[in-house]
Order: sequence, then C-alpha cells, then structure tokens
Amino acid sequence: MEADALSPAEIEMDSFLSSWFGPAKSSAKGIGPEFDWIPAGLKNWYEITSRWKIPVEGVKRLIPPSEILEEEGKFIFLMDQGGWAWSFDLTEPSFIFEAKDDEPWRRLDADWGEMLLWHSFSEAVEYAPFTQWSSNASAEAVNEILSNFRKVSFTGSMWPSPGWAFYIADGMVADAGPSKWTPNSFSITVGASSRESIASLNSPTGIEWLVRQK
Repeated sequence: MEADALSPAEIEMDSFLSSWFGPAKSSAKGIGPEFDWIPAGLKNWYEITSRWKIPVEGVKRLIPPSEILEEEGKFIFLMDQGGWAWSFDLTEPSFIFEAKDDEPWRRLDADWGEMLLWHSFSEAVEYAPFTQWSSNASAEAVNEILSNFRKVSFTGSMWPSPGWAFYIADGMVADAGPSKWTPNSFSITVGASSRESIASLNSPTGIEWLVRQK
C-alpha cells in the first residue's frame, strides 16, 4: 500500500506508549541479577512493558525471563500463535532473529529499540479502544482508507507475512497486507483512540467492516 513514509526514529516512544497504553508507572519493574545474561536491549523491553500496559499476551506473547530457553543456540523471547518466533544469540546480543515454523533463523536489521516500537505498534492496533477490520478488501479500497495515514518504515521483519506494513494517523494506527483468507484481496485493521477518529476514516462503498469496541 502506498503512503508517505515515516521513519520509526521520528516517533517519540514515551508519547506513543502513553497515547495507546496509558500513562507510565512512576518506576520500572526491573528483572533480577540472575538474568544478567539477557541482552540489555531485551531487559529494556521488560522494564518498559512493566511501566506501560503493553500486553504481554496479546497479538504476540512476550516470554517471561524465567521461561526463556535455548533452542539450537538461540533463546526465544517472543512468539505468536501463527508459528512465528523471535530470538537472540548470546554471541551476538545486539541482534534479533526471527523465523516461522521450521524456517532457518534470519537476522533482522532493526535494533532492539526499533523492534520494541514495532512490537508495541502492532499490539496497539489490536489493543485500541475502537478497532475495525476487513479481510476481504480491494487494493483500491485499502489505499483510500489509508489516504490520510503515513506508513511507518519498520525494517526487517516479515511478520505476519510478506507484504504487510504499518501506518499511523492522528488518533489512529493500522496494519494492512495480502489477505490469507481470500486470494487477490487485502486485510486491514484500524485501531482508533476515539469514536470521532474512527468515524473520520475514509470508508469506501462495498468494504465489509467487523467492529470491536472495548
């Protein structure tokens, strides 16, 4: 889908998290010294997740430090129900790896900070107070819906499948990509912070929305 690109570096992390997950707690809940072997970037994930209400078992599951296990030299810290997993390697702690099912591990270009924002962004789409989605939209309809959004240029991850991207607008976040249910169609989910935001969304004739309100 075409839209003006926005670098993740242009999104201020604290403001984004506060907007979508509520105000931060005054202090972070750190992890104990027995987990000093965990990369510093991942420790930061746990601390930030403890300060904001980022779901640890939402679209993806953030594995508790005590449950991180080694698998063929990689330590899995994040999973989803579709067979995707993310891991780190103690020999290269600044890098993140991902794989789906039995595919080989692939090293991502993004650093821990960008991956945390990507993770939080994808959770916010589903976690929003107002959410609507369609899994049978045309490319033209998706382009019209996203006409006032900017694409966030996250690097590296192929999740949930190749061709997916994430978008942001005033009071709204979205993801979109090829539908796995209907050939030659697209899926799109829009999360909104208010009823007014979702009401302002361009909604082409013929698109079938499913709607959820918290």
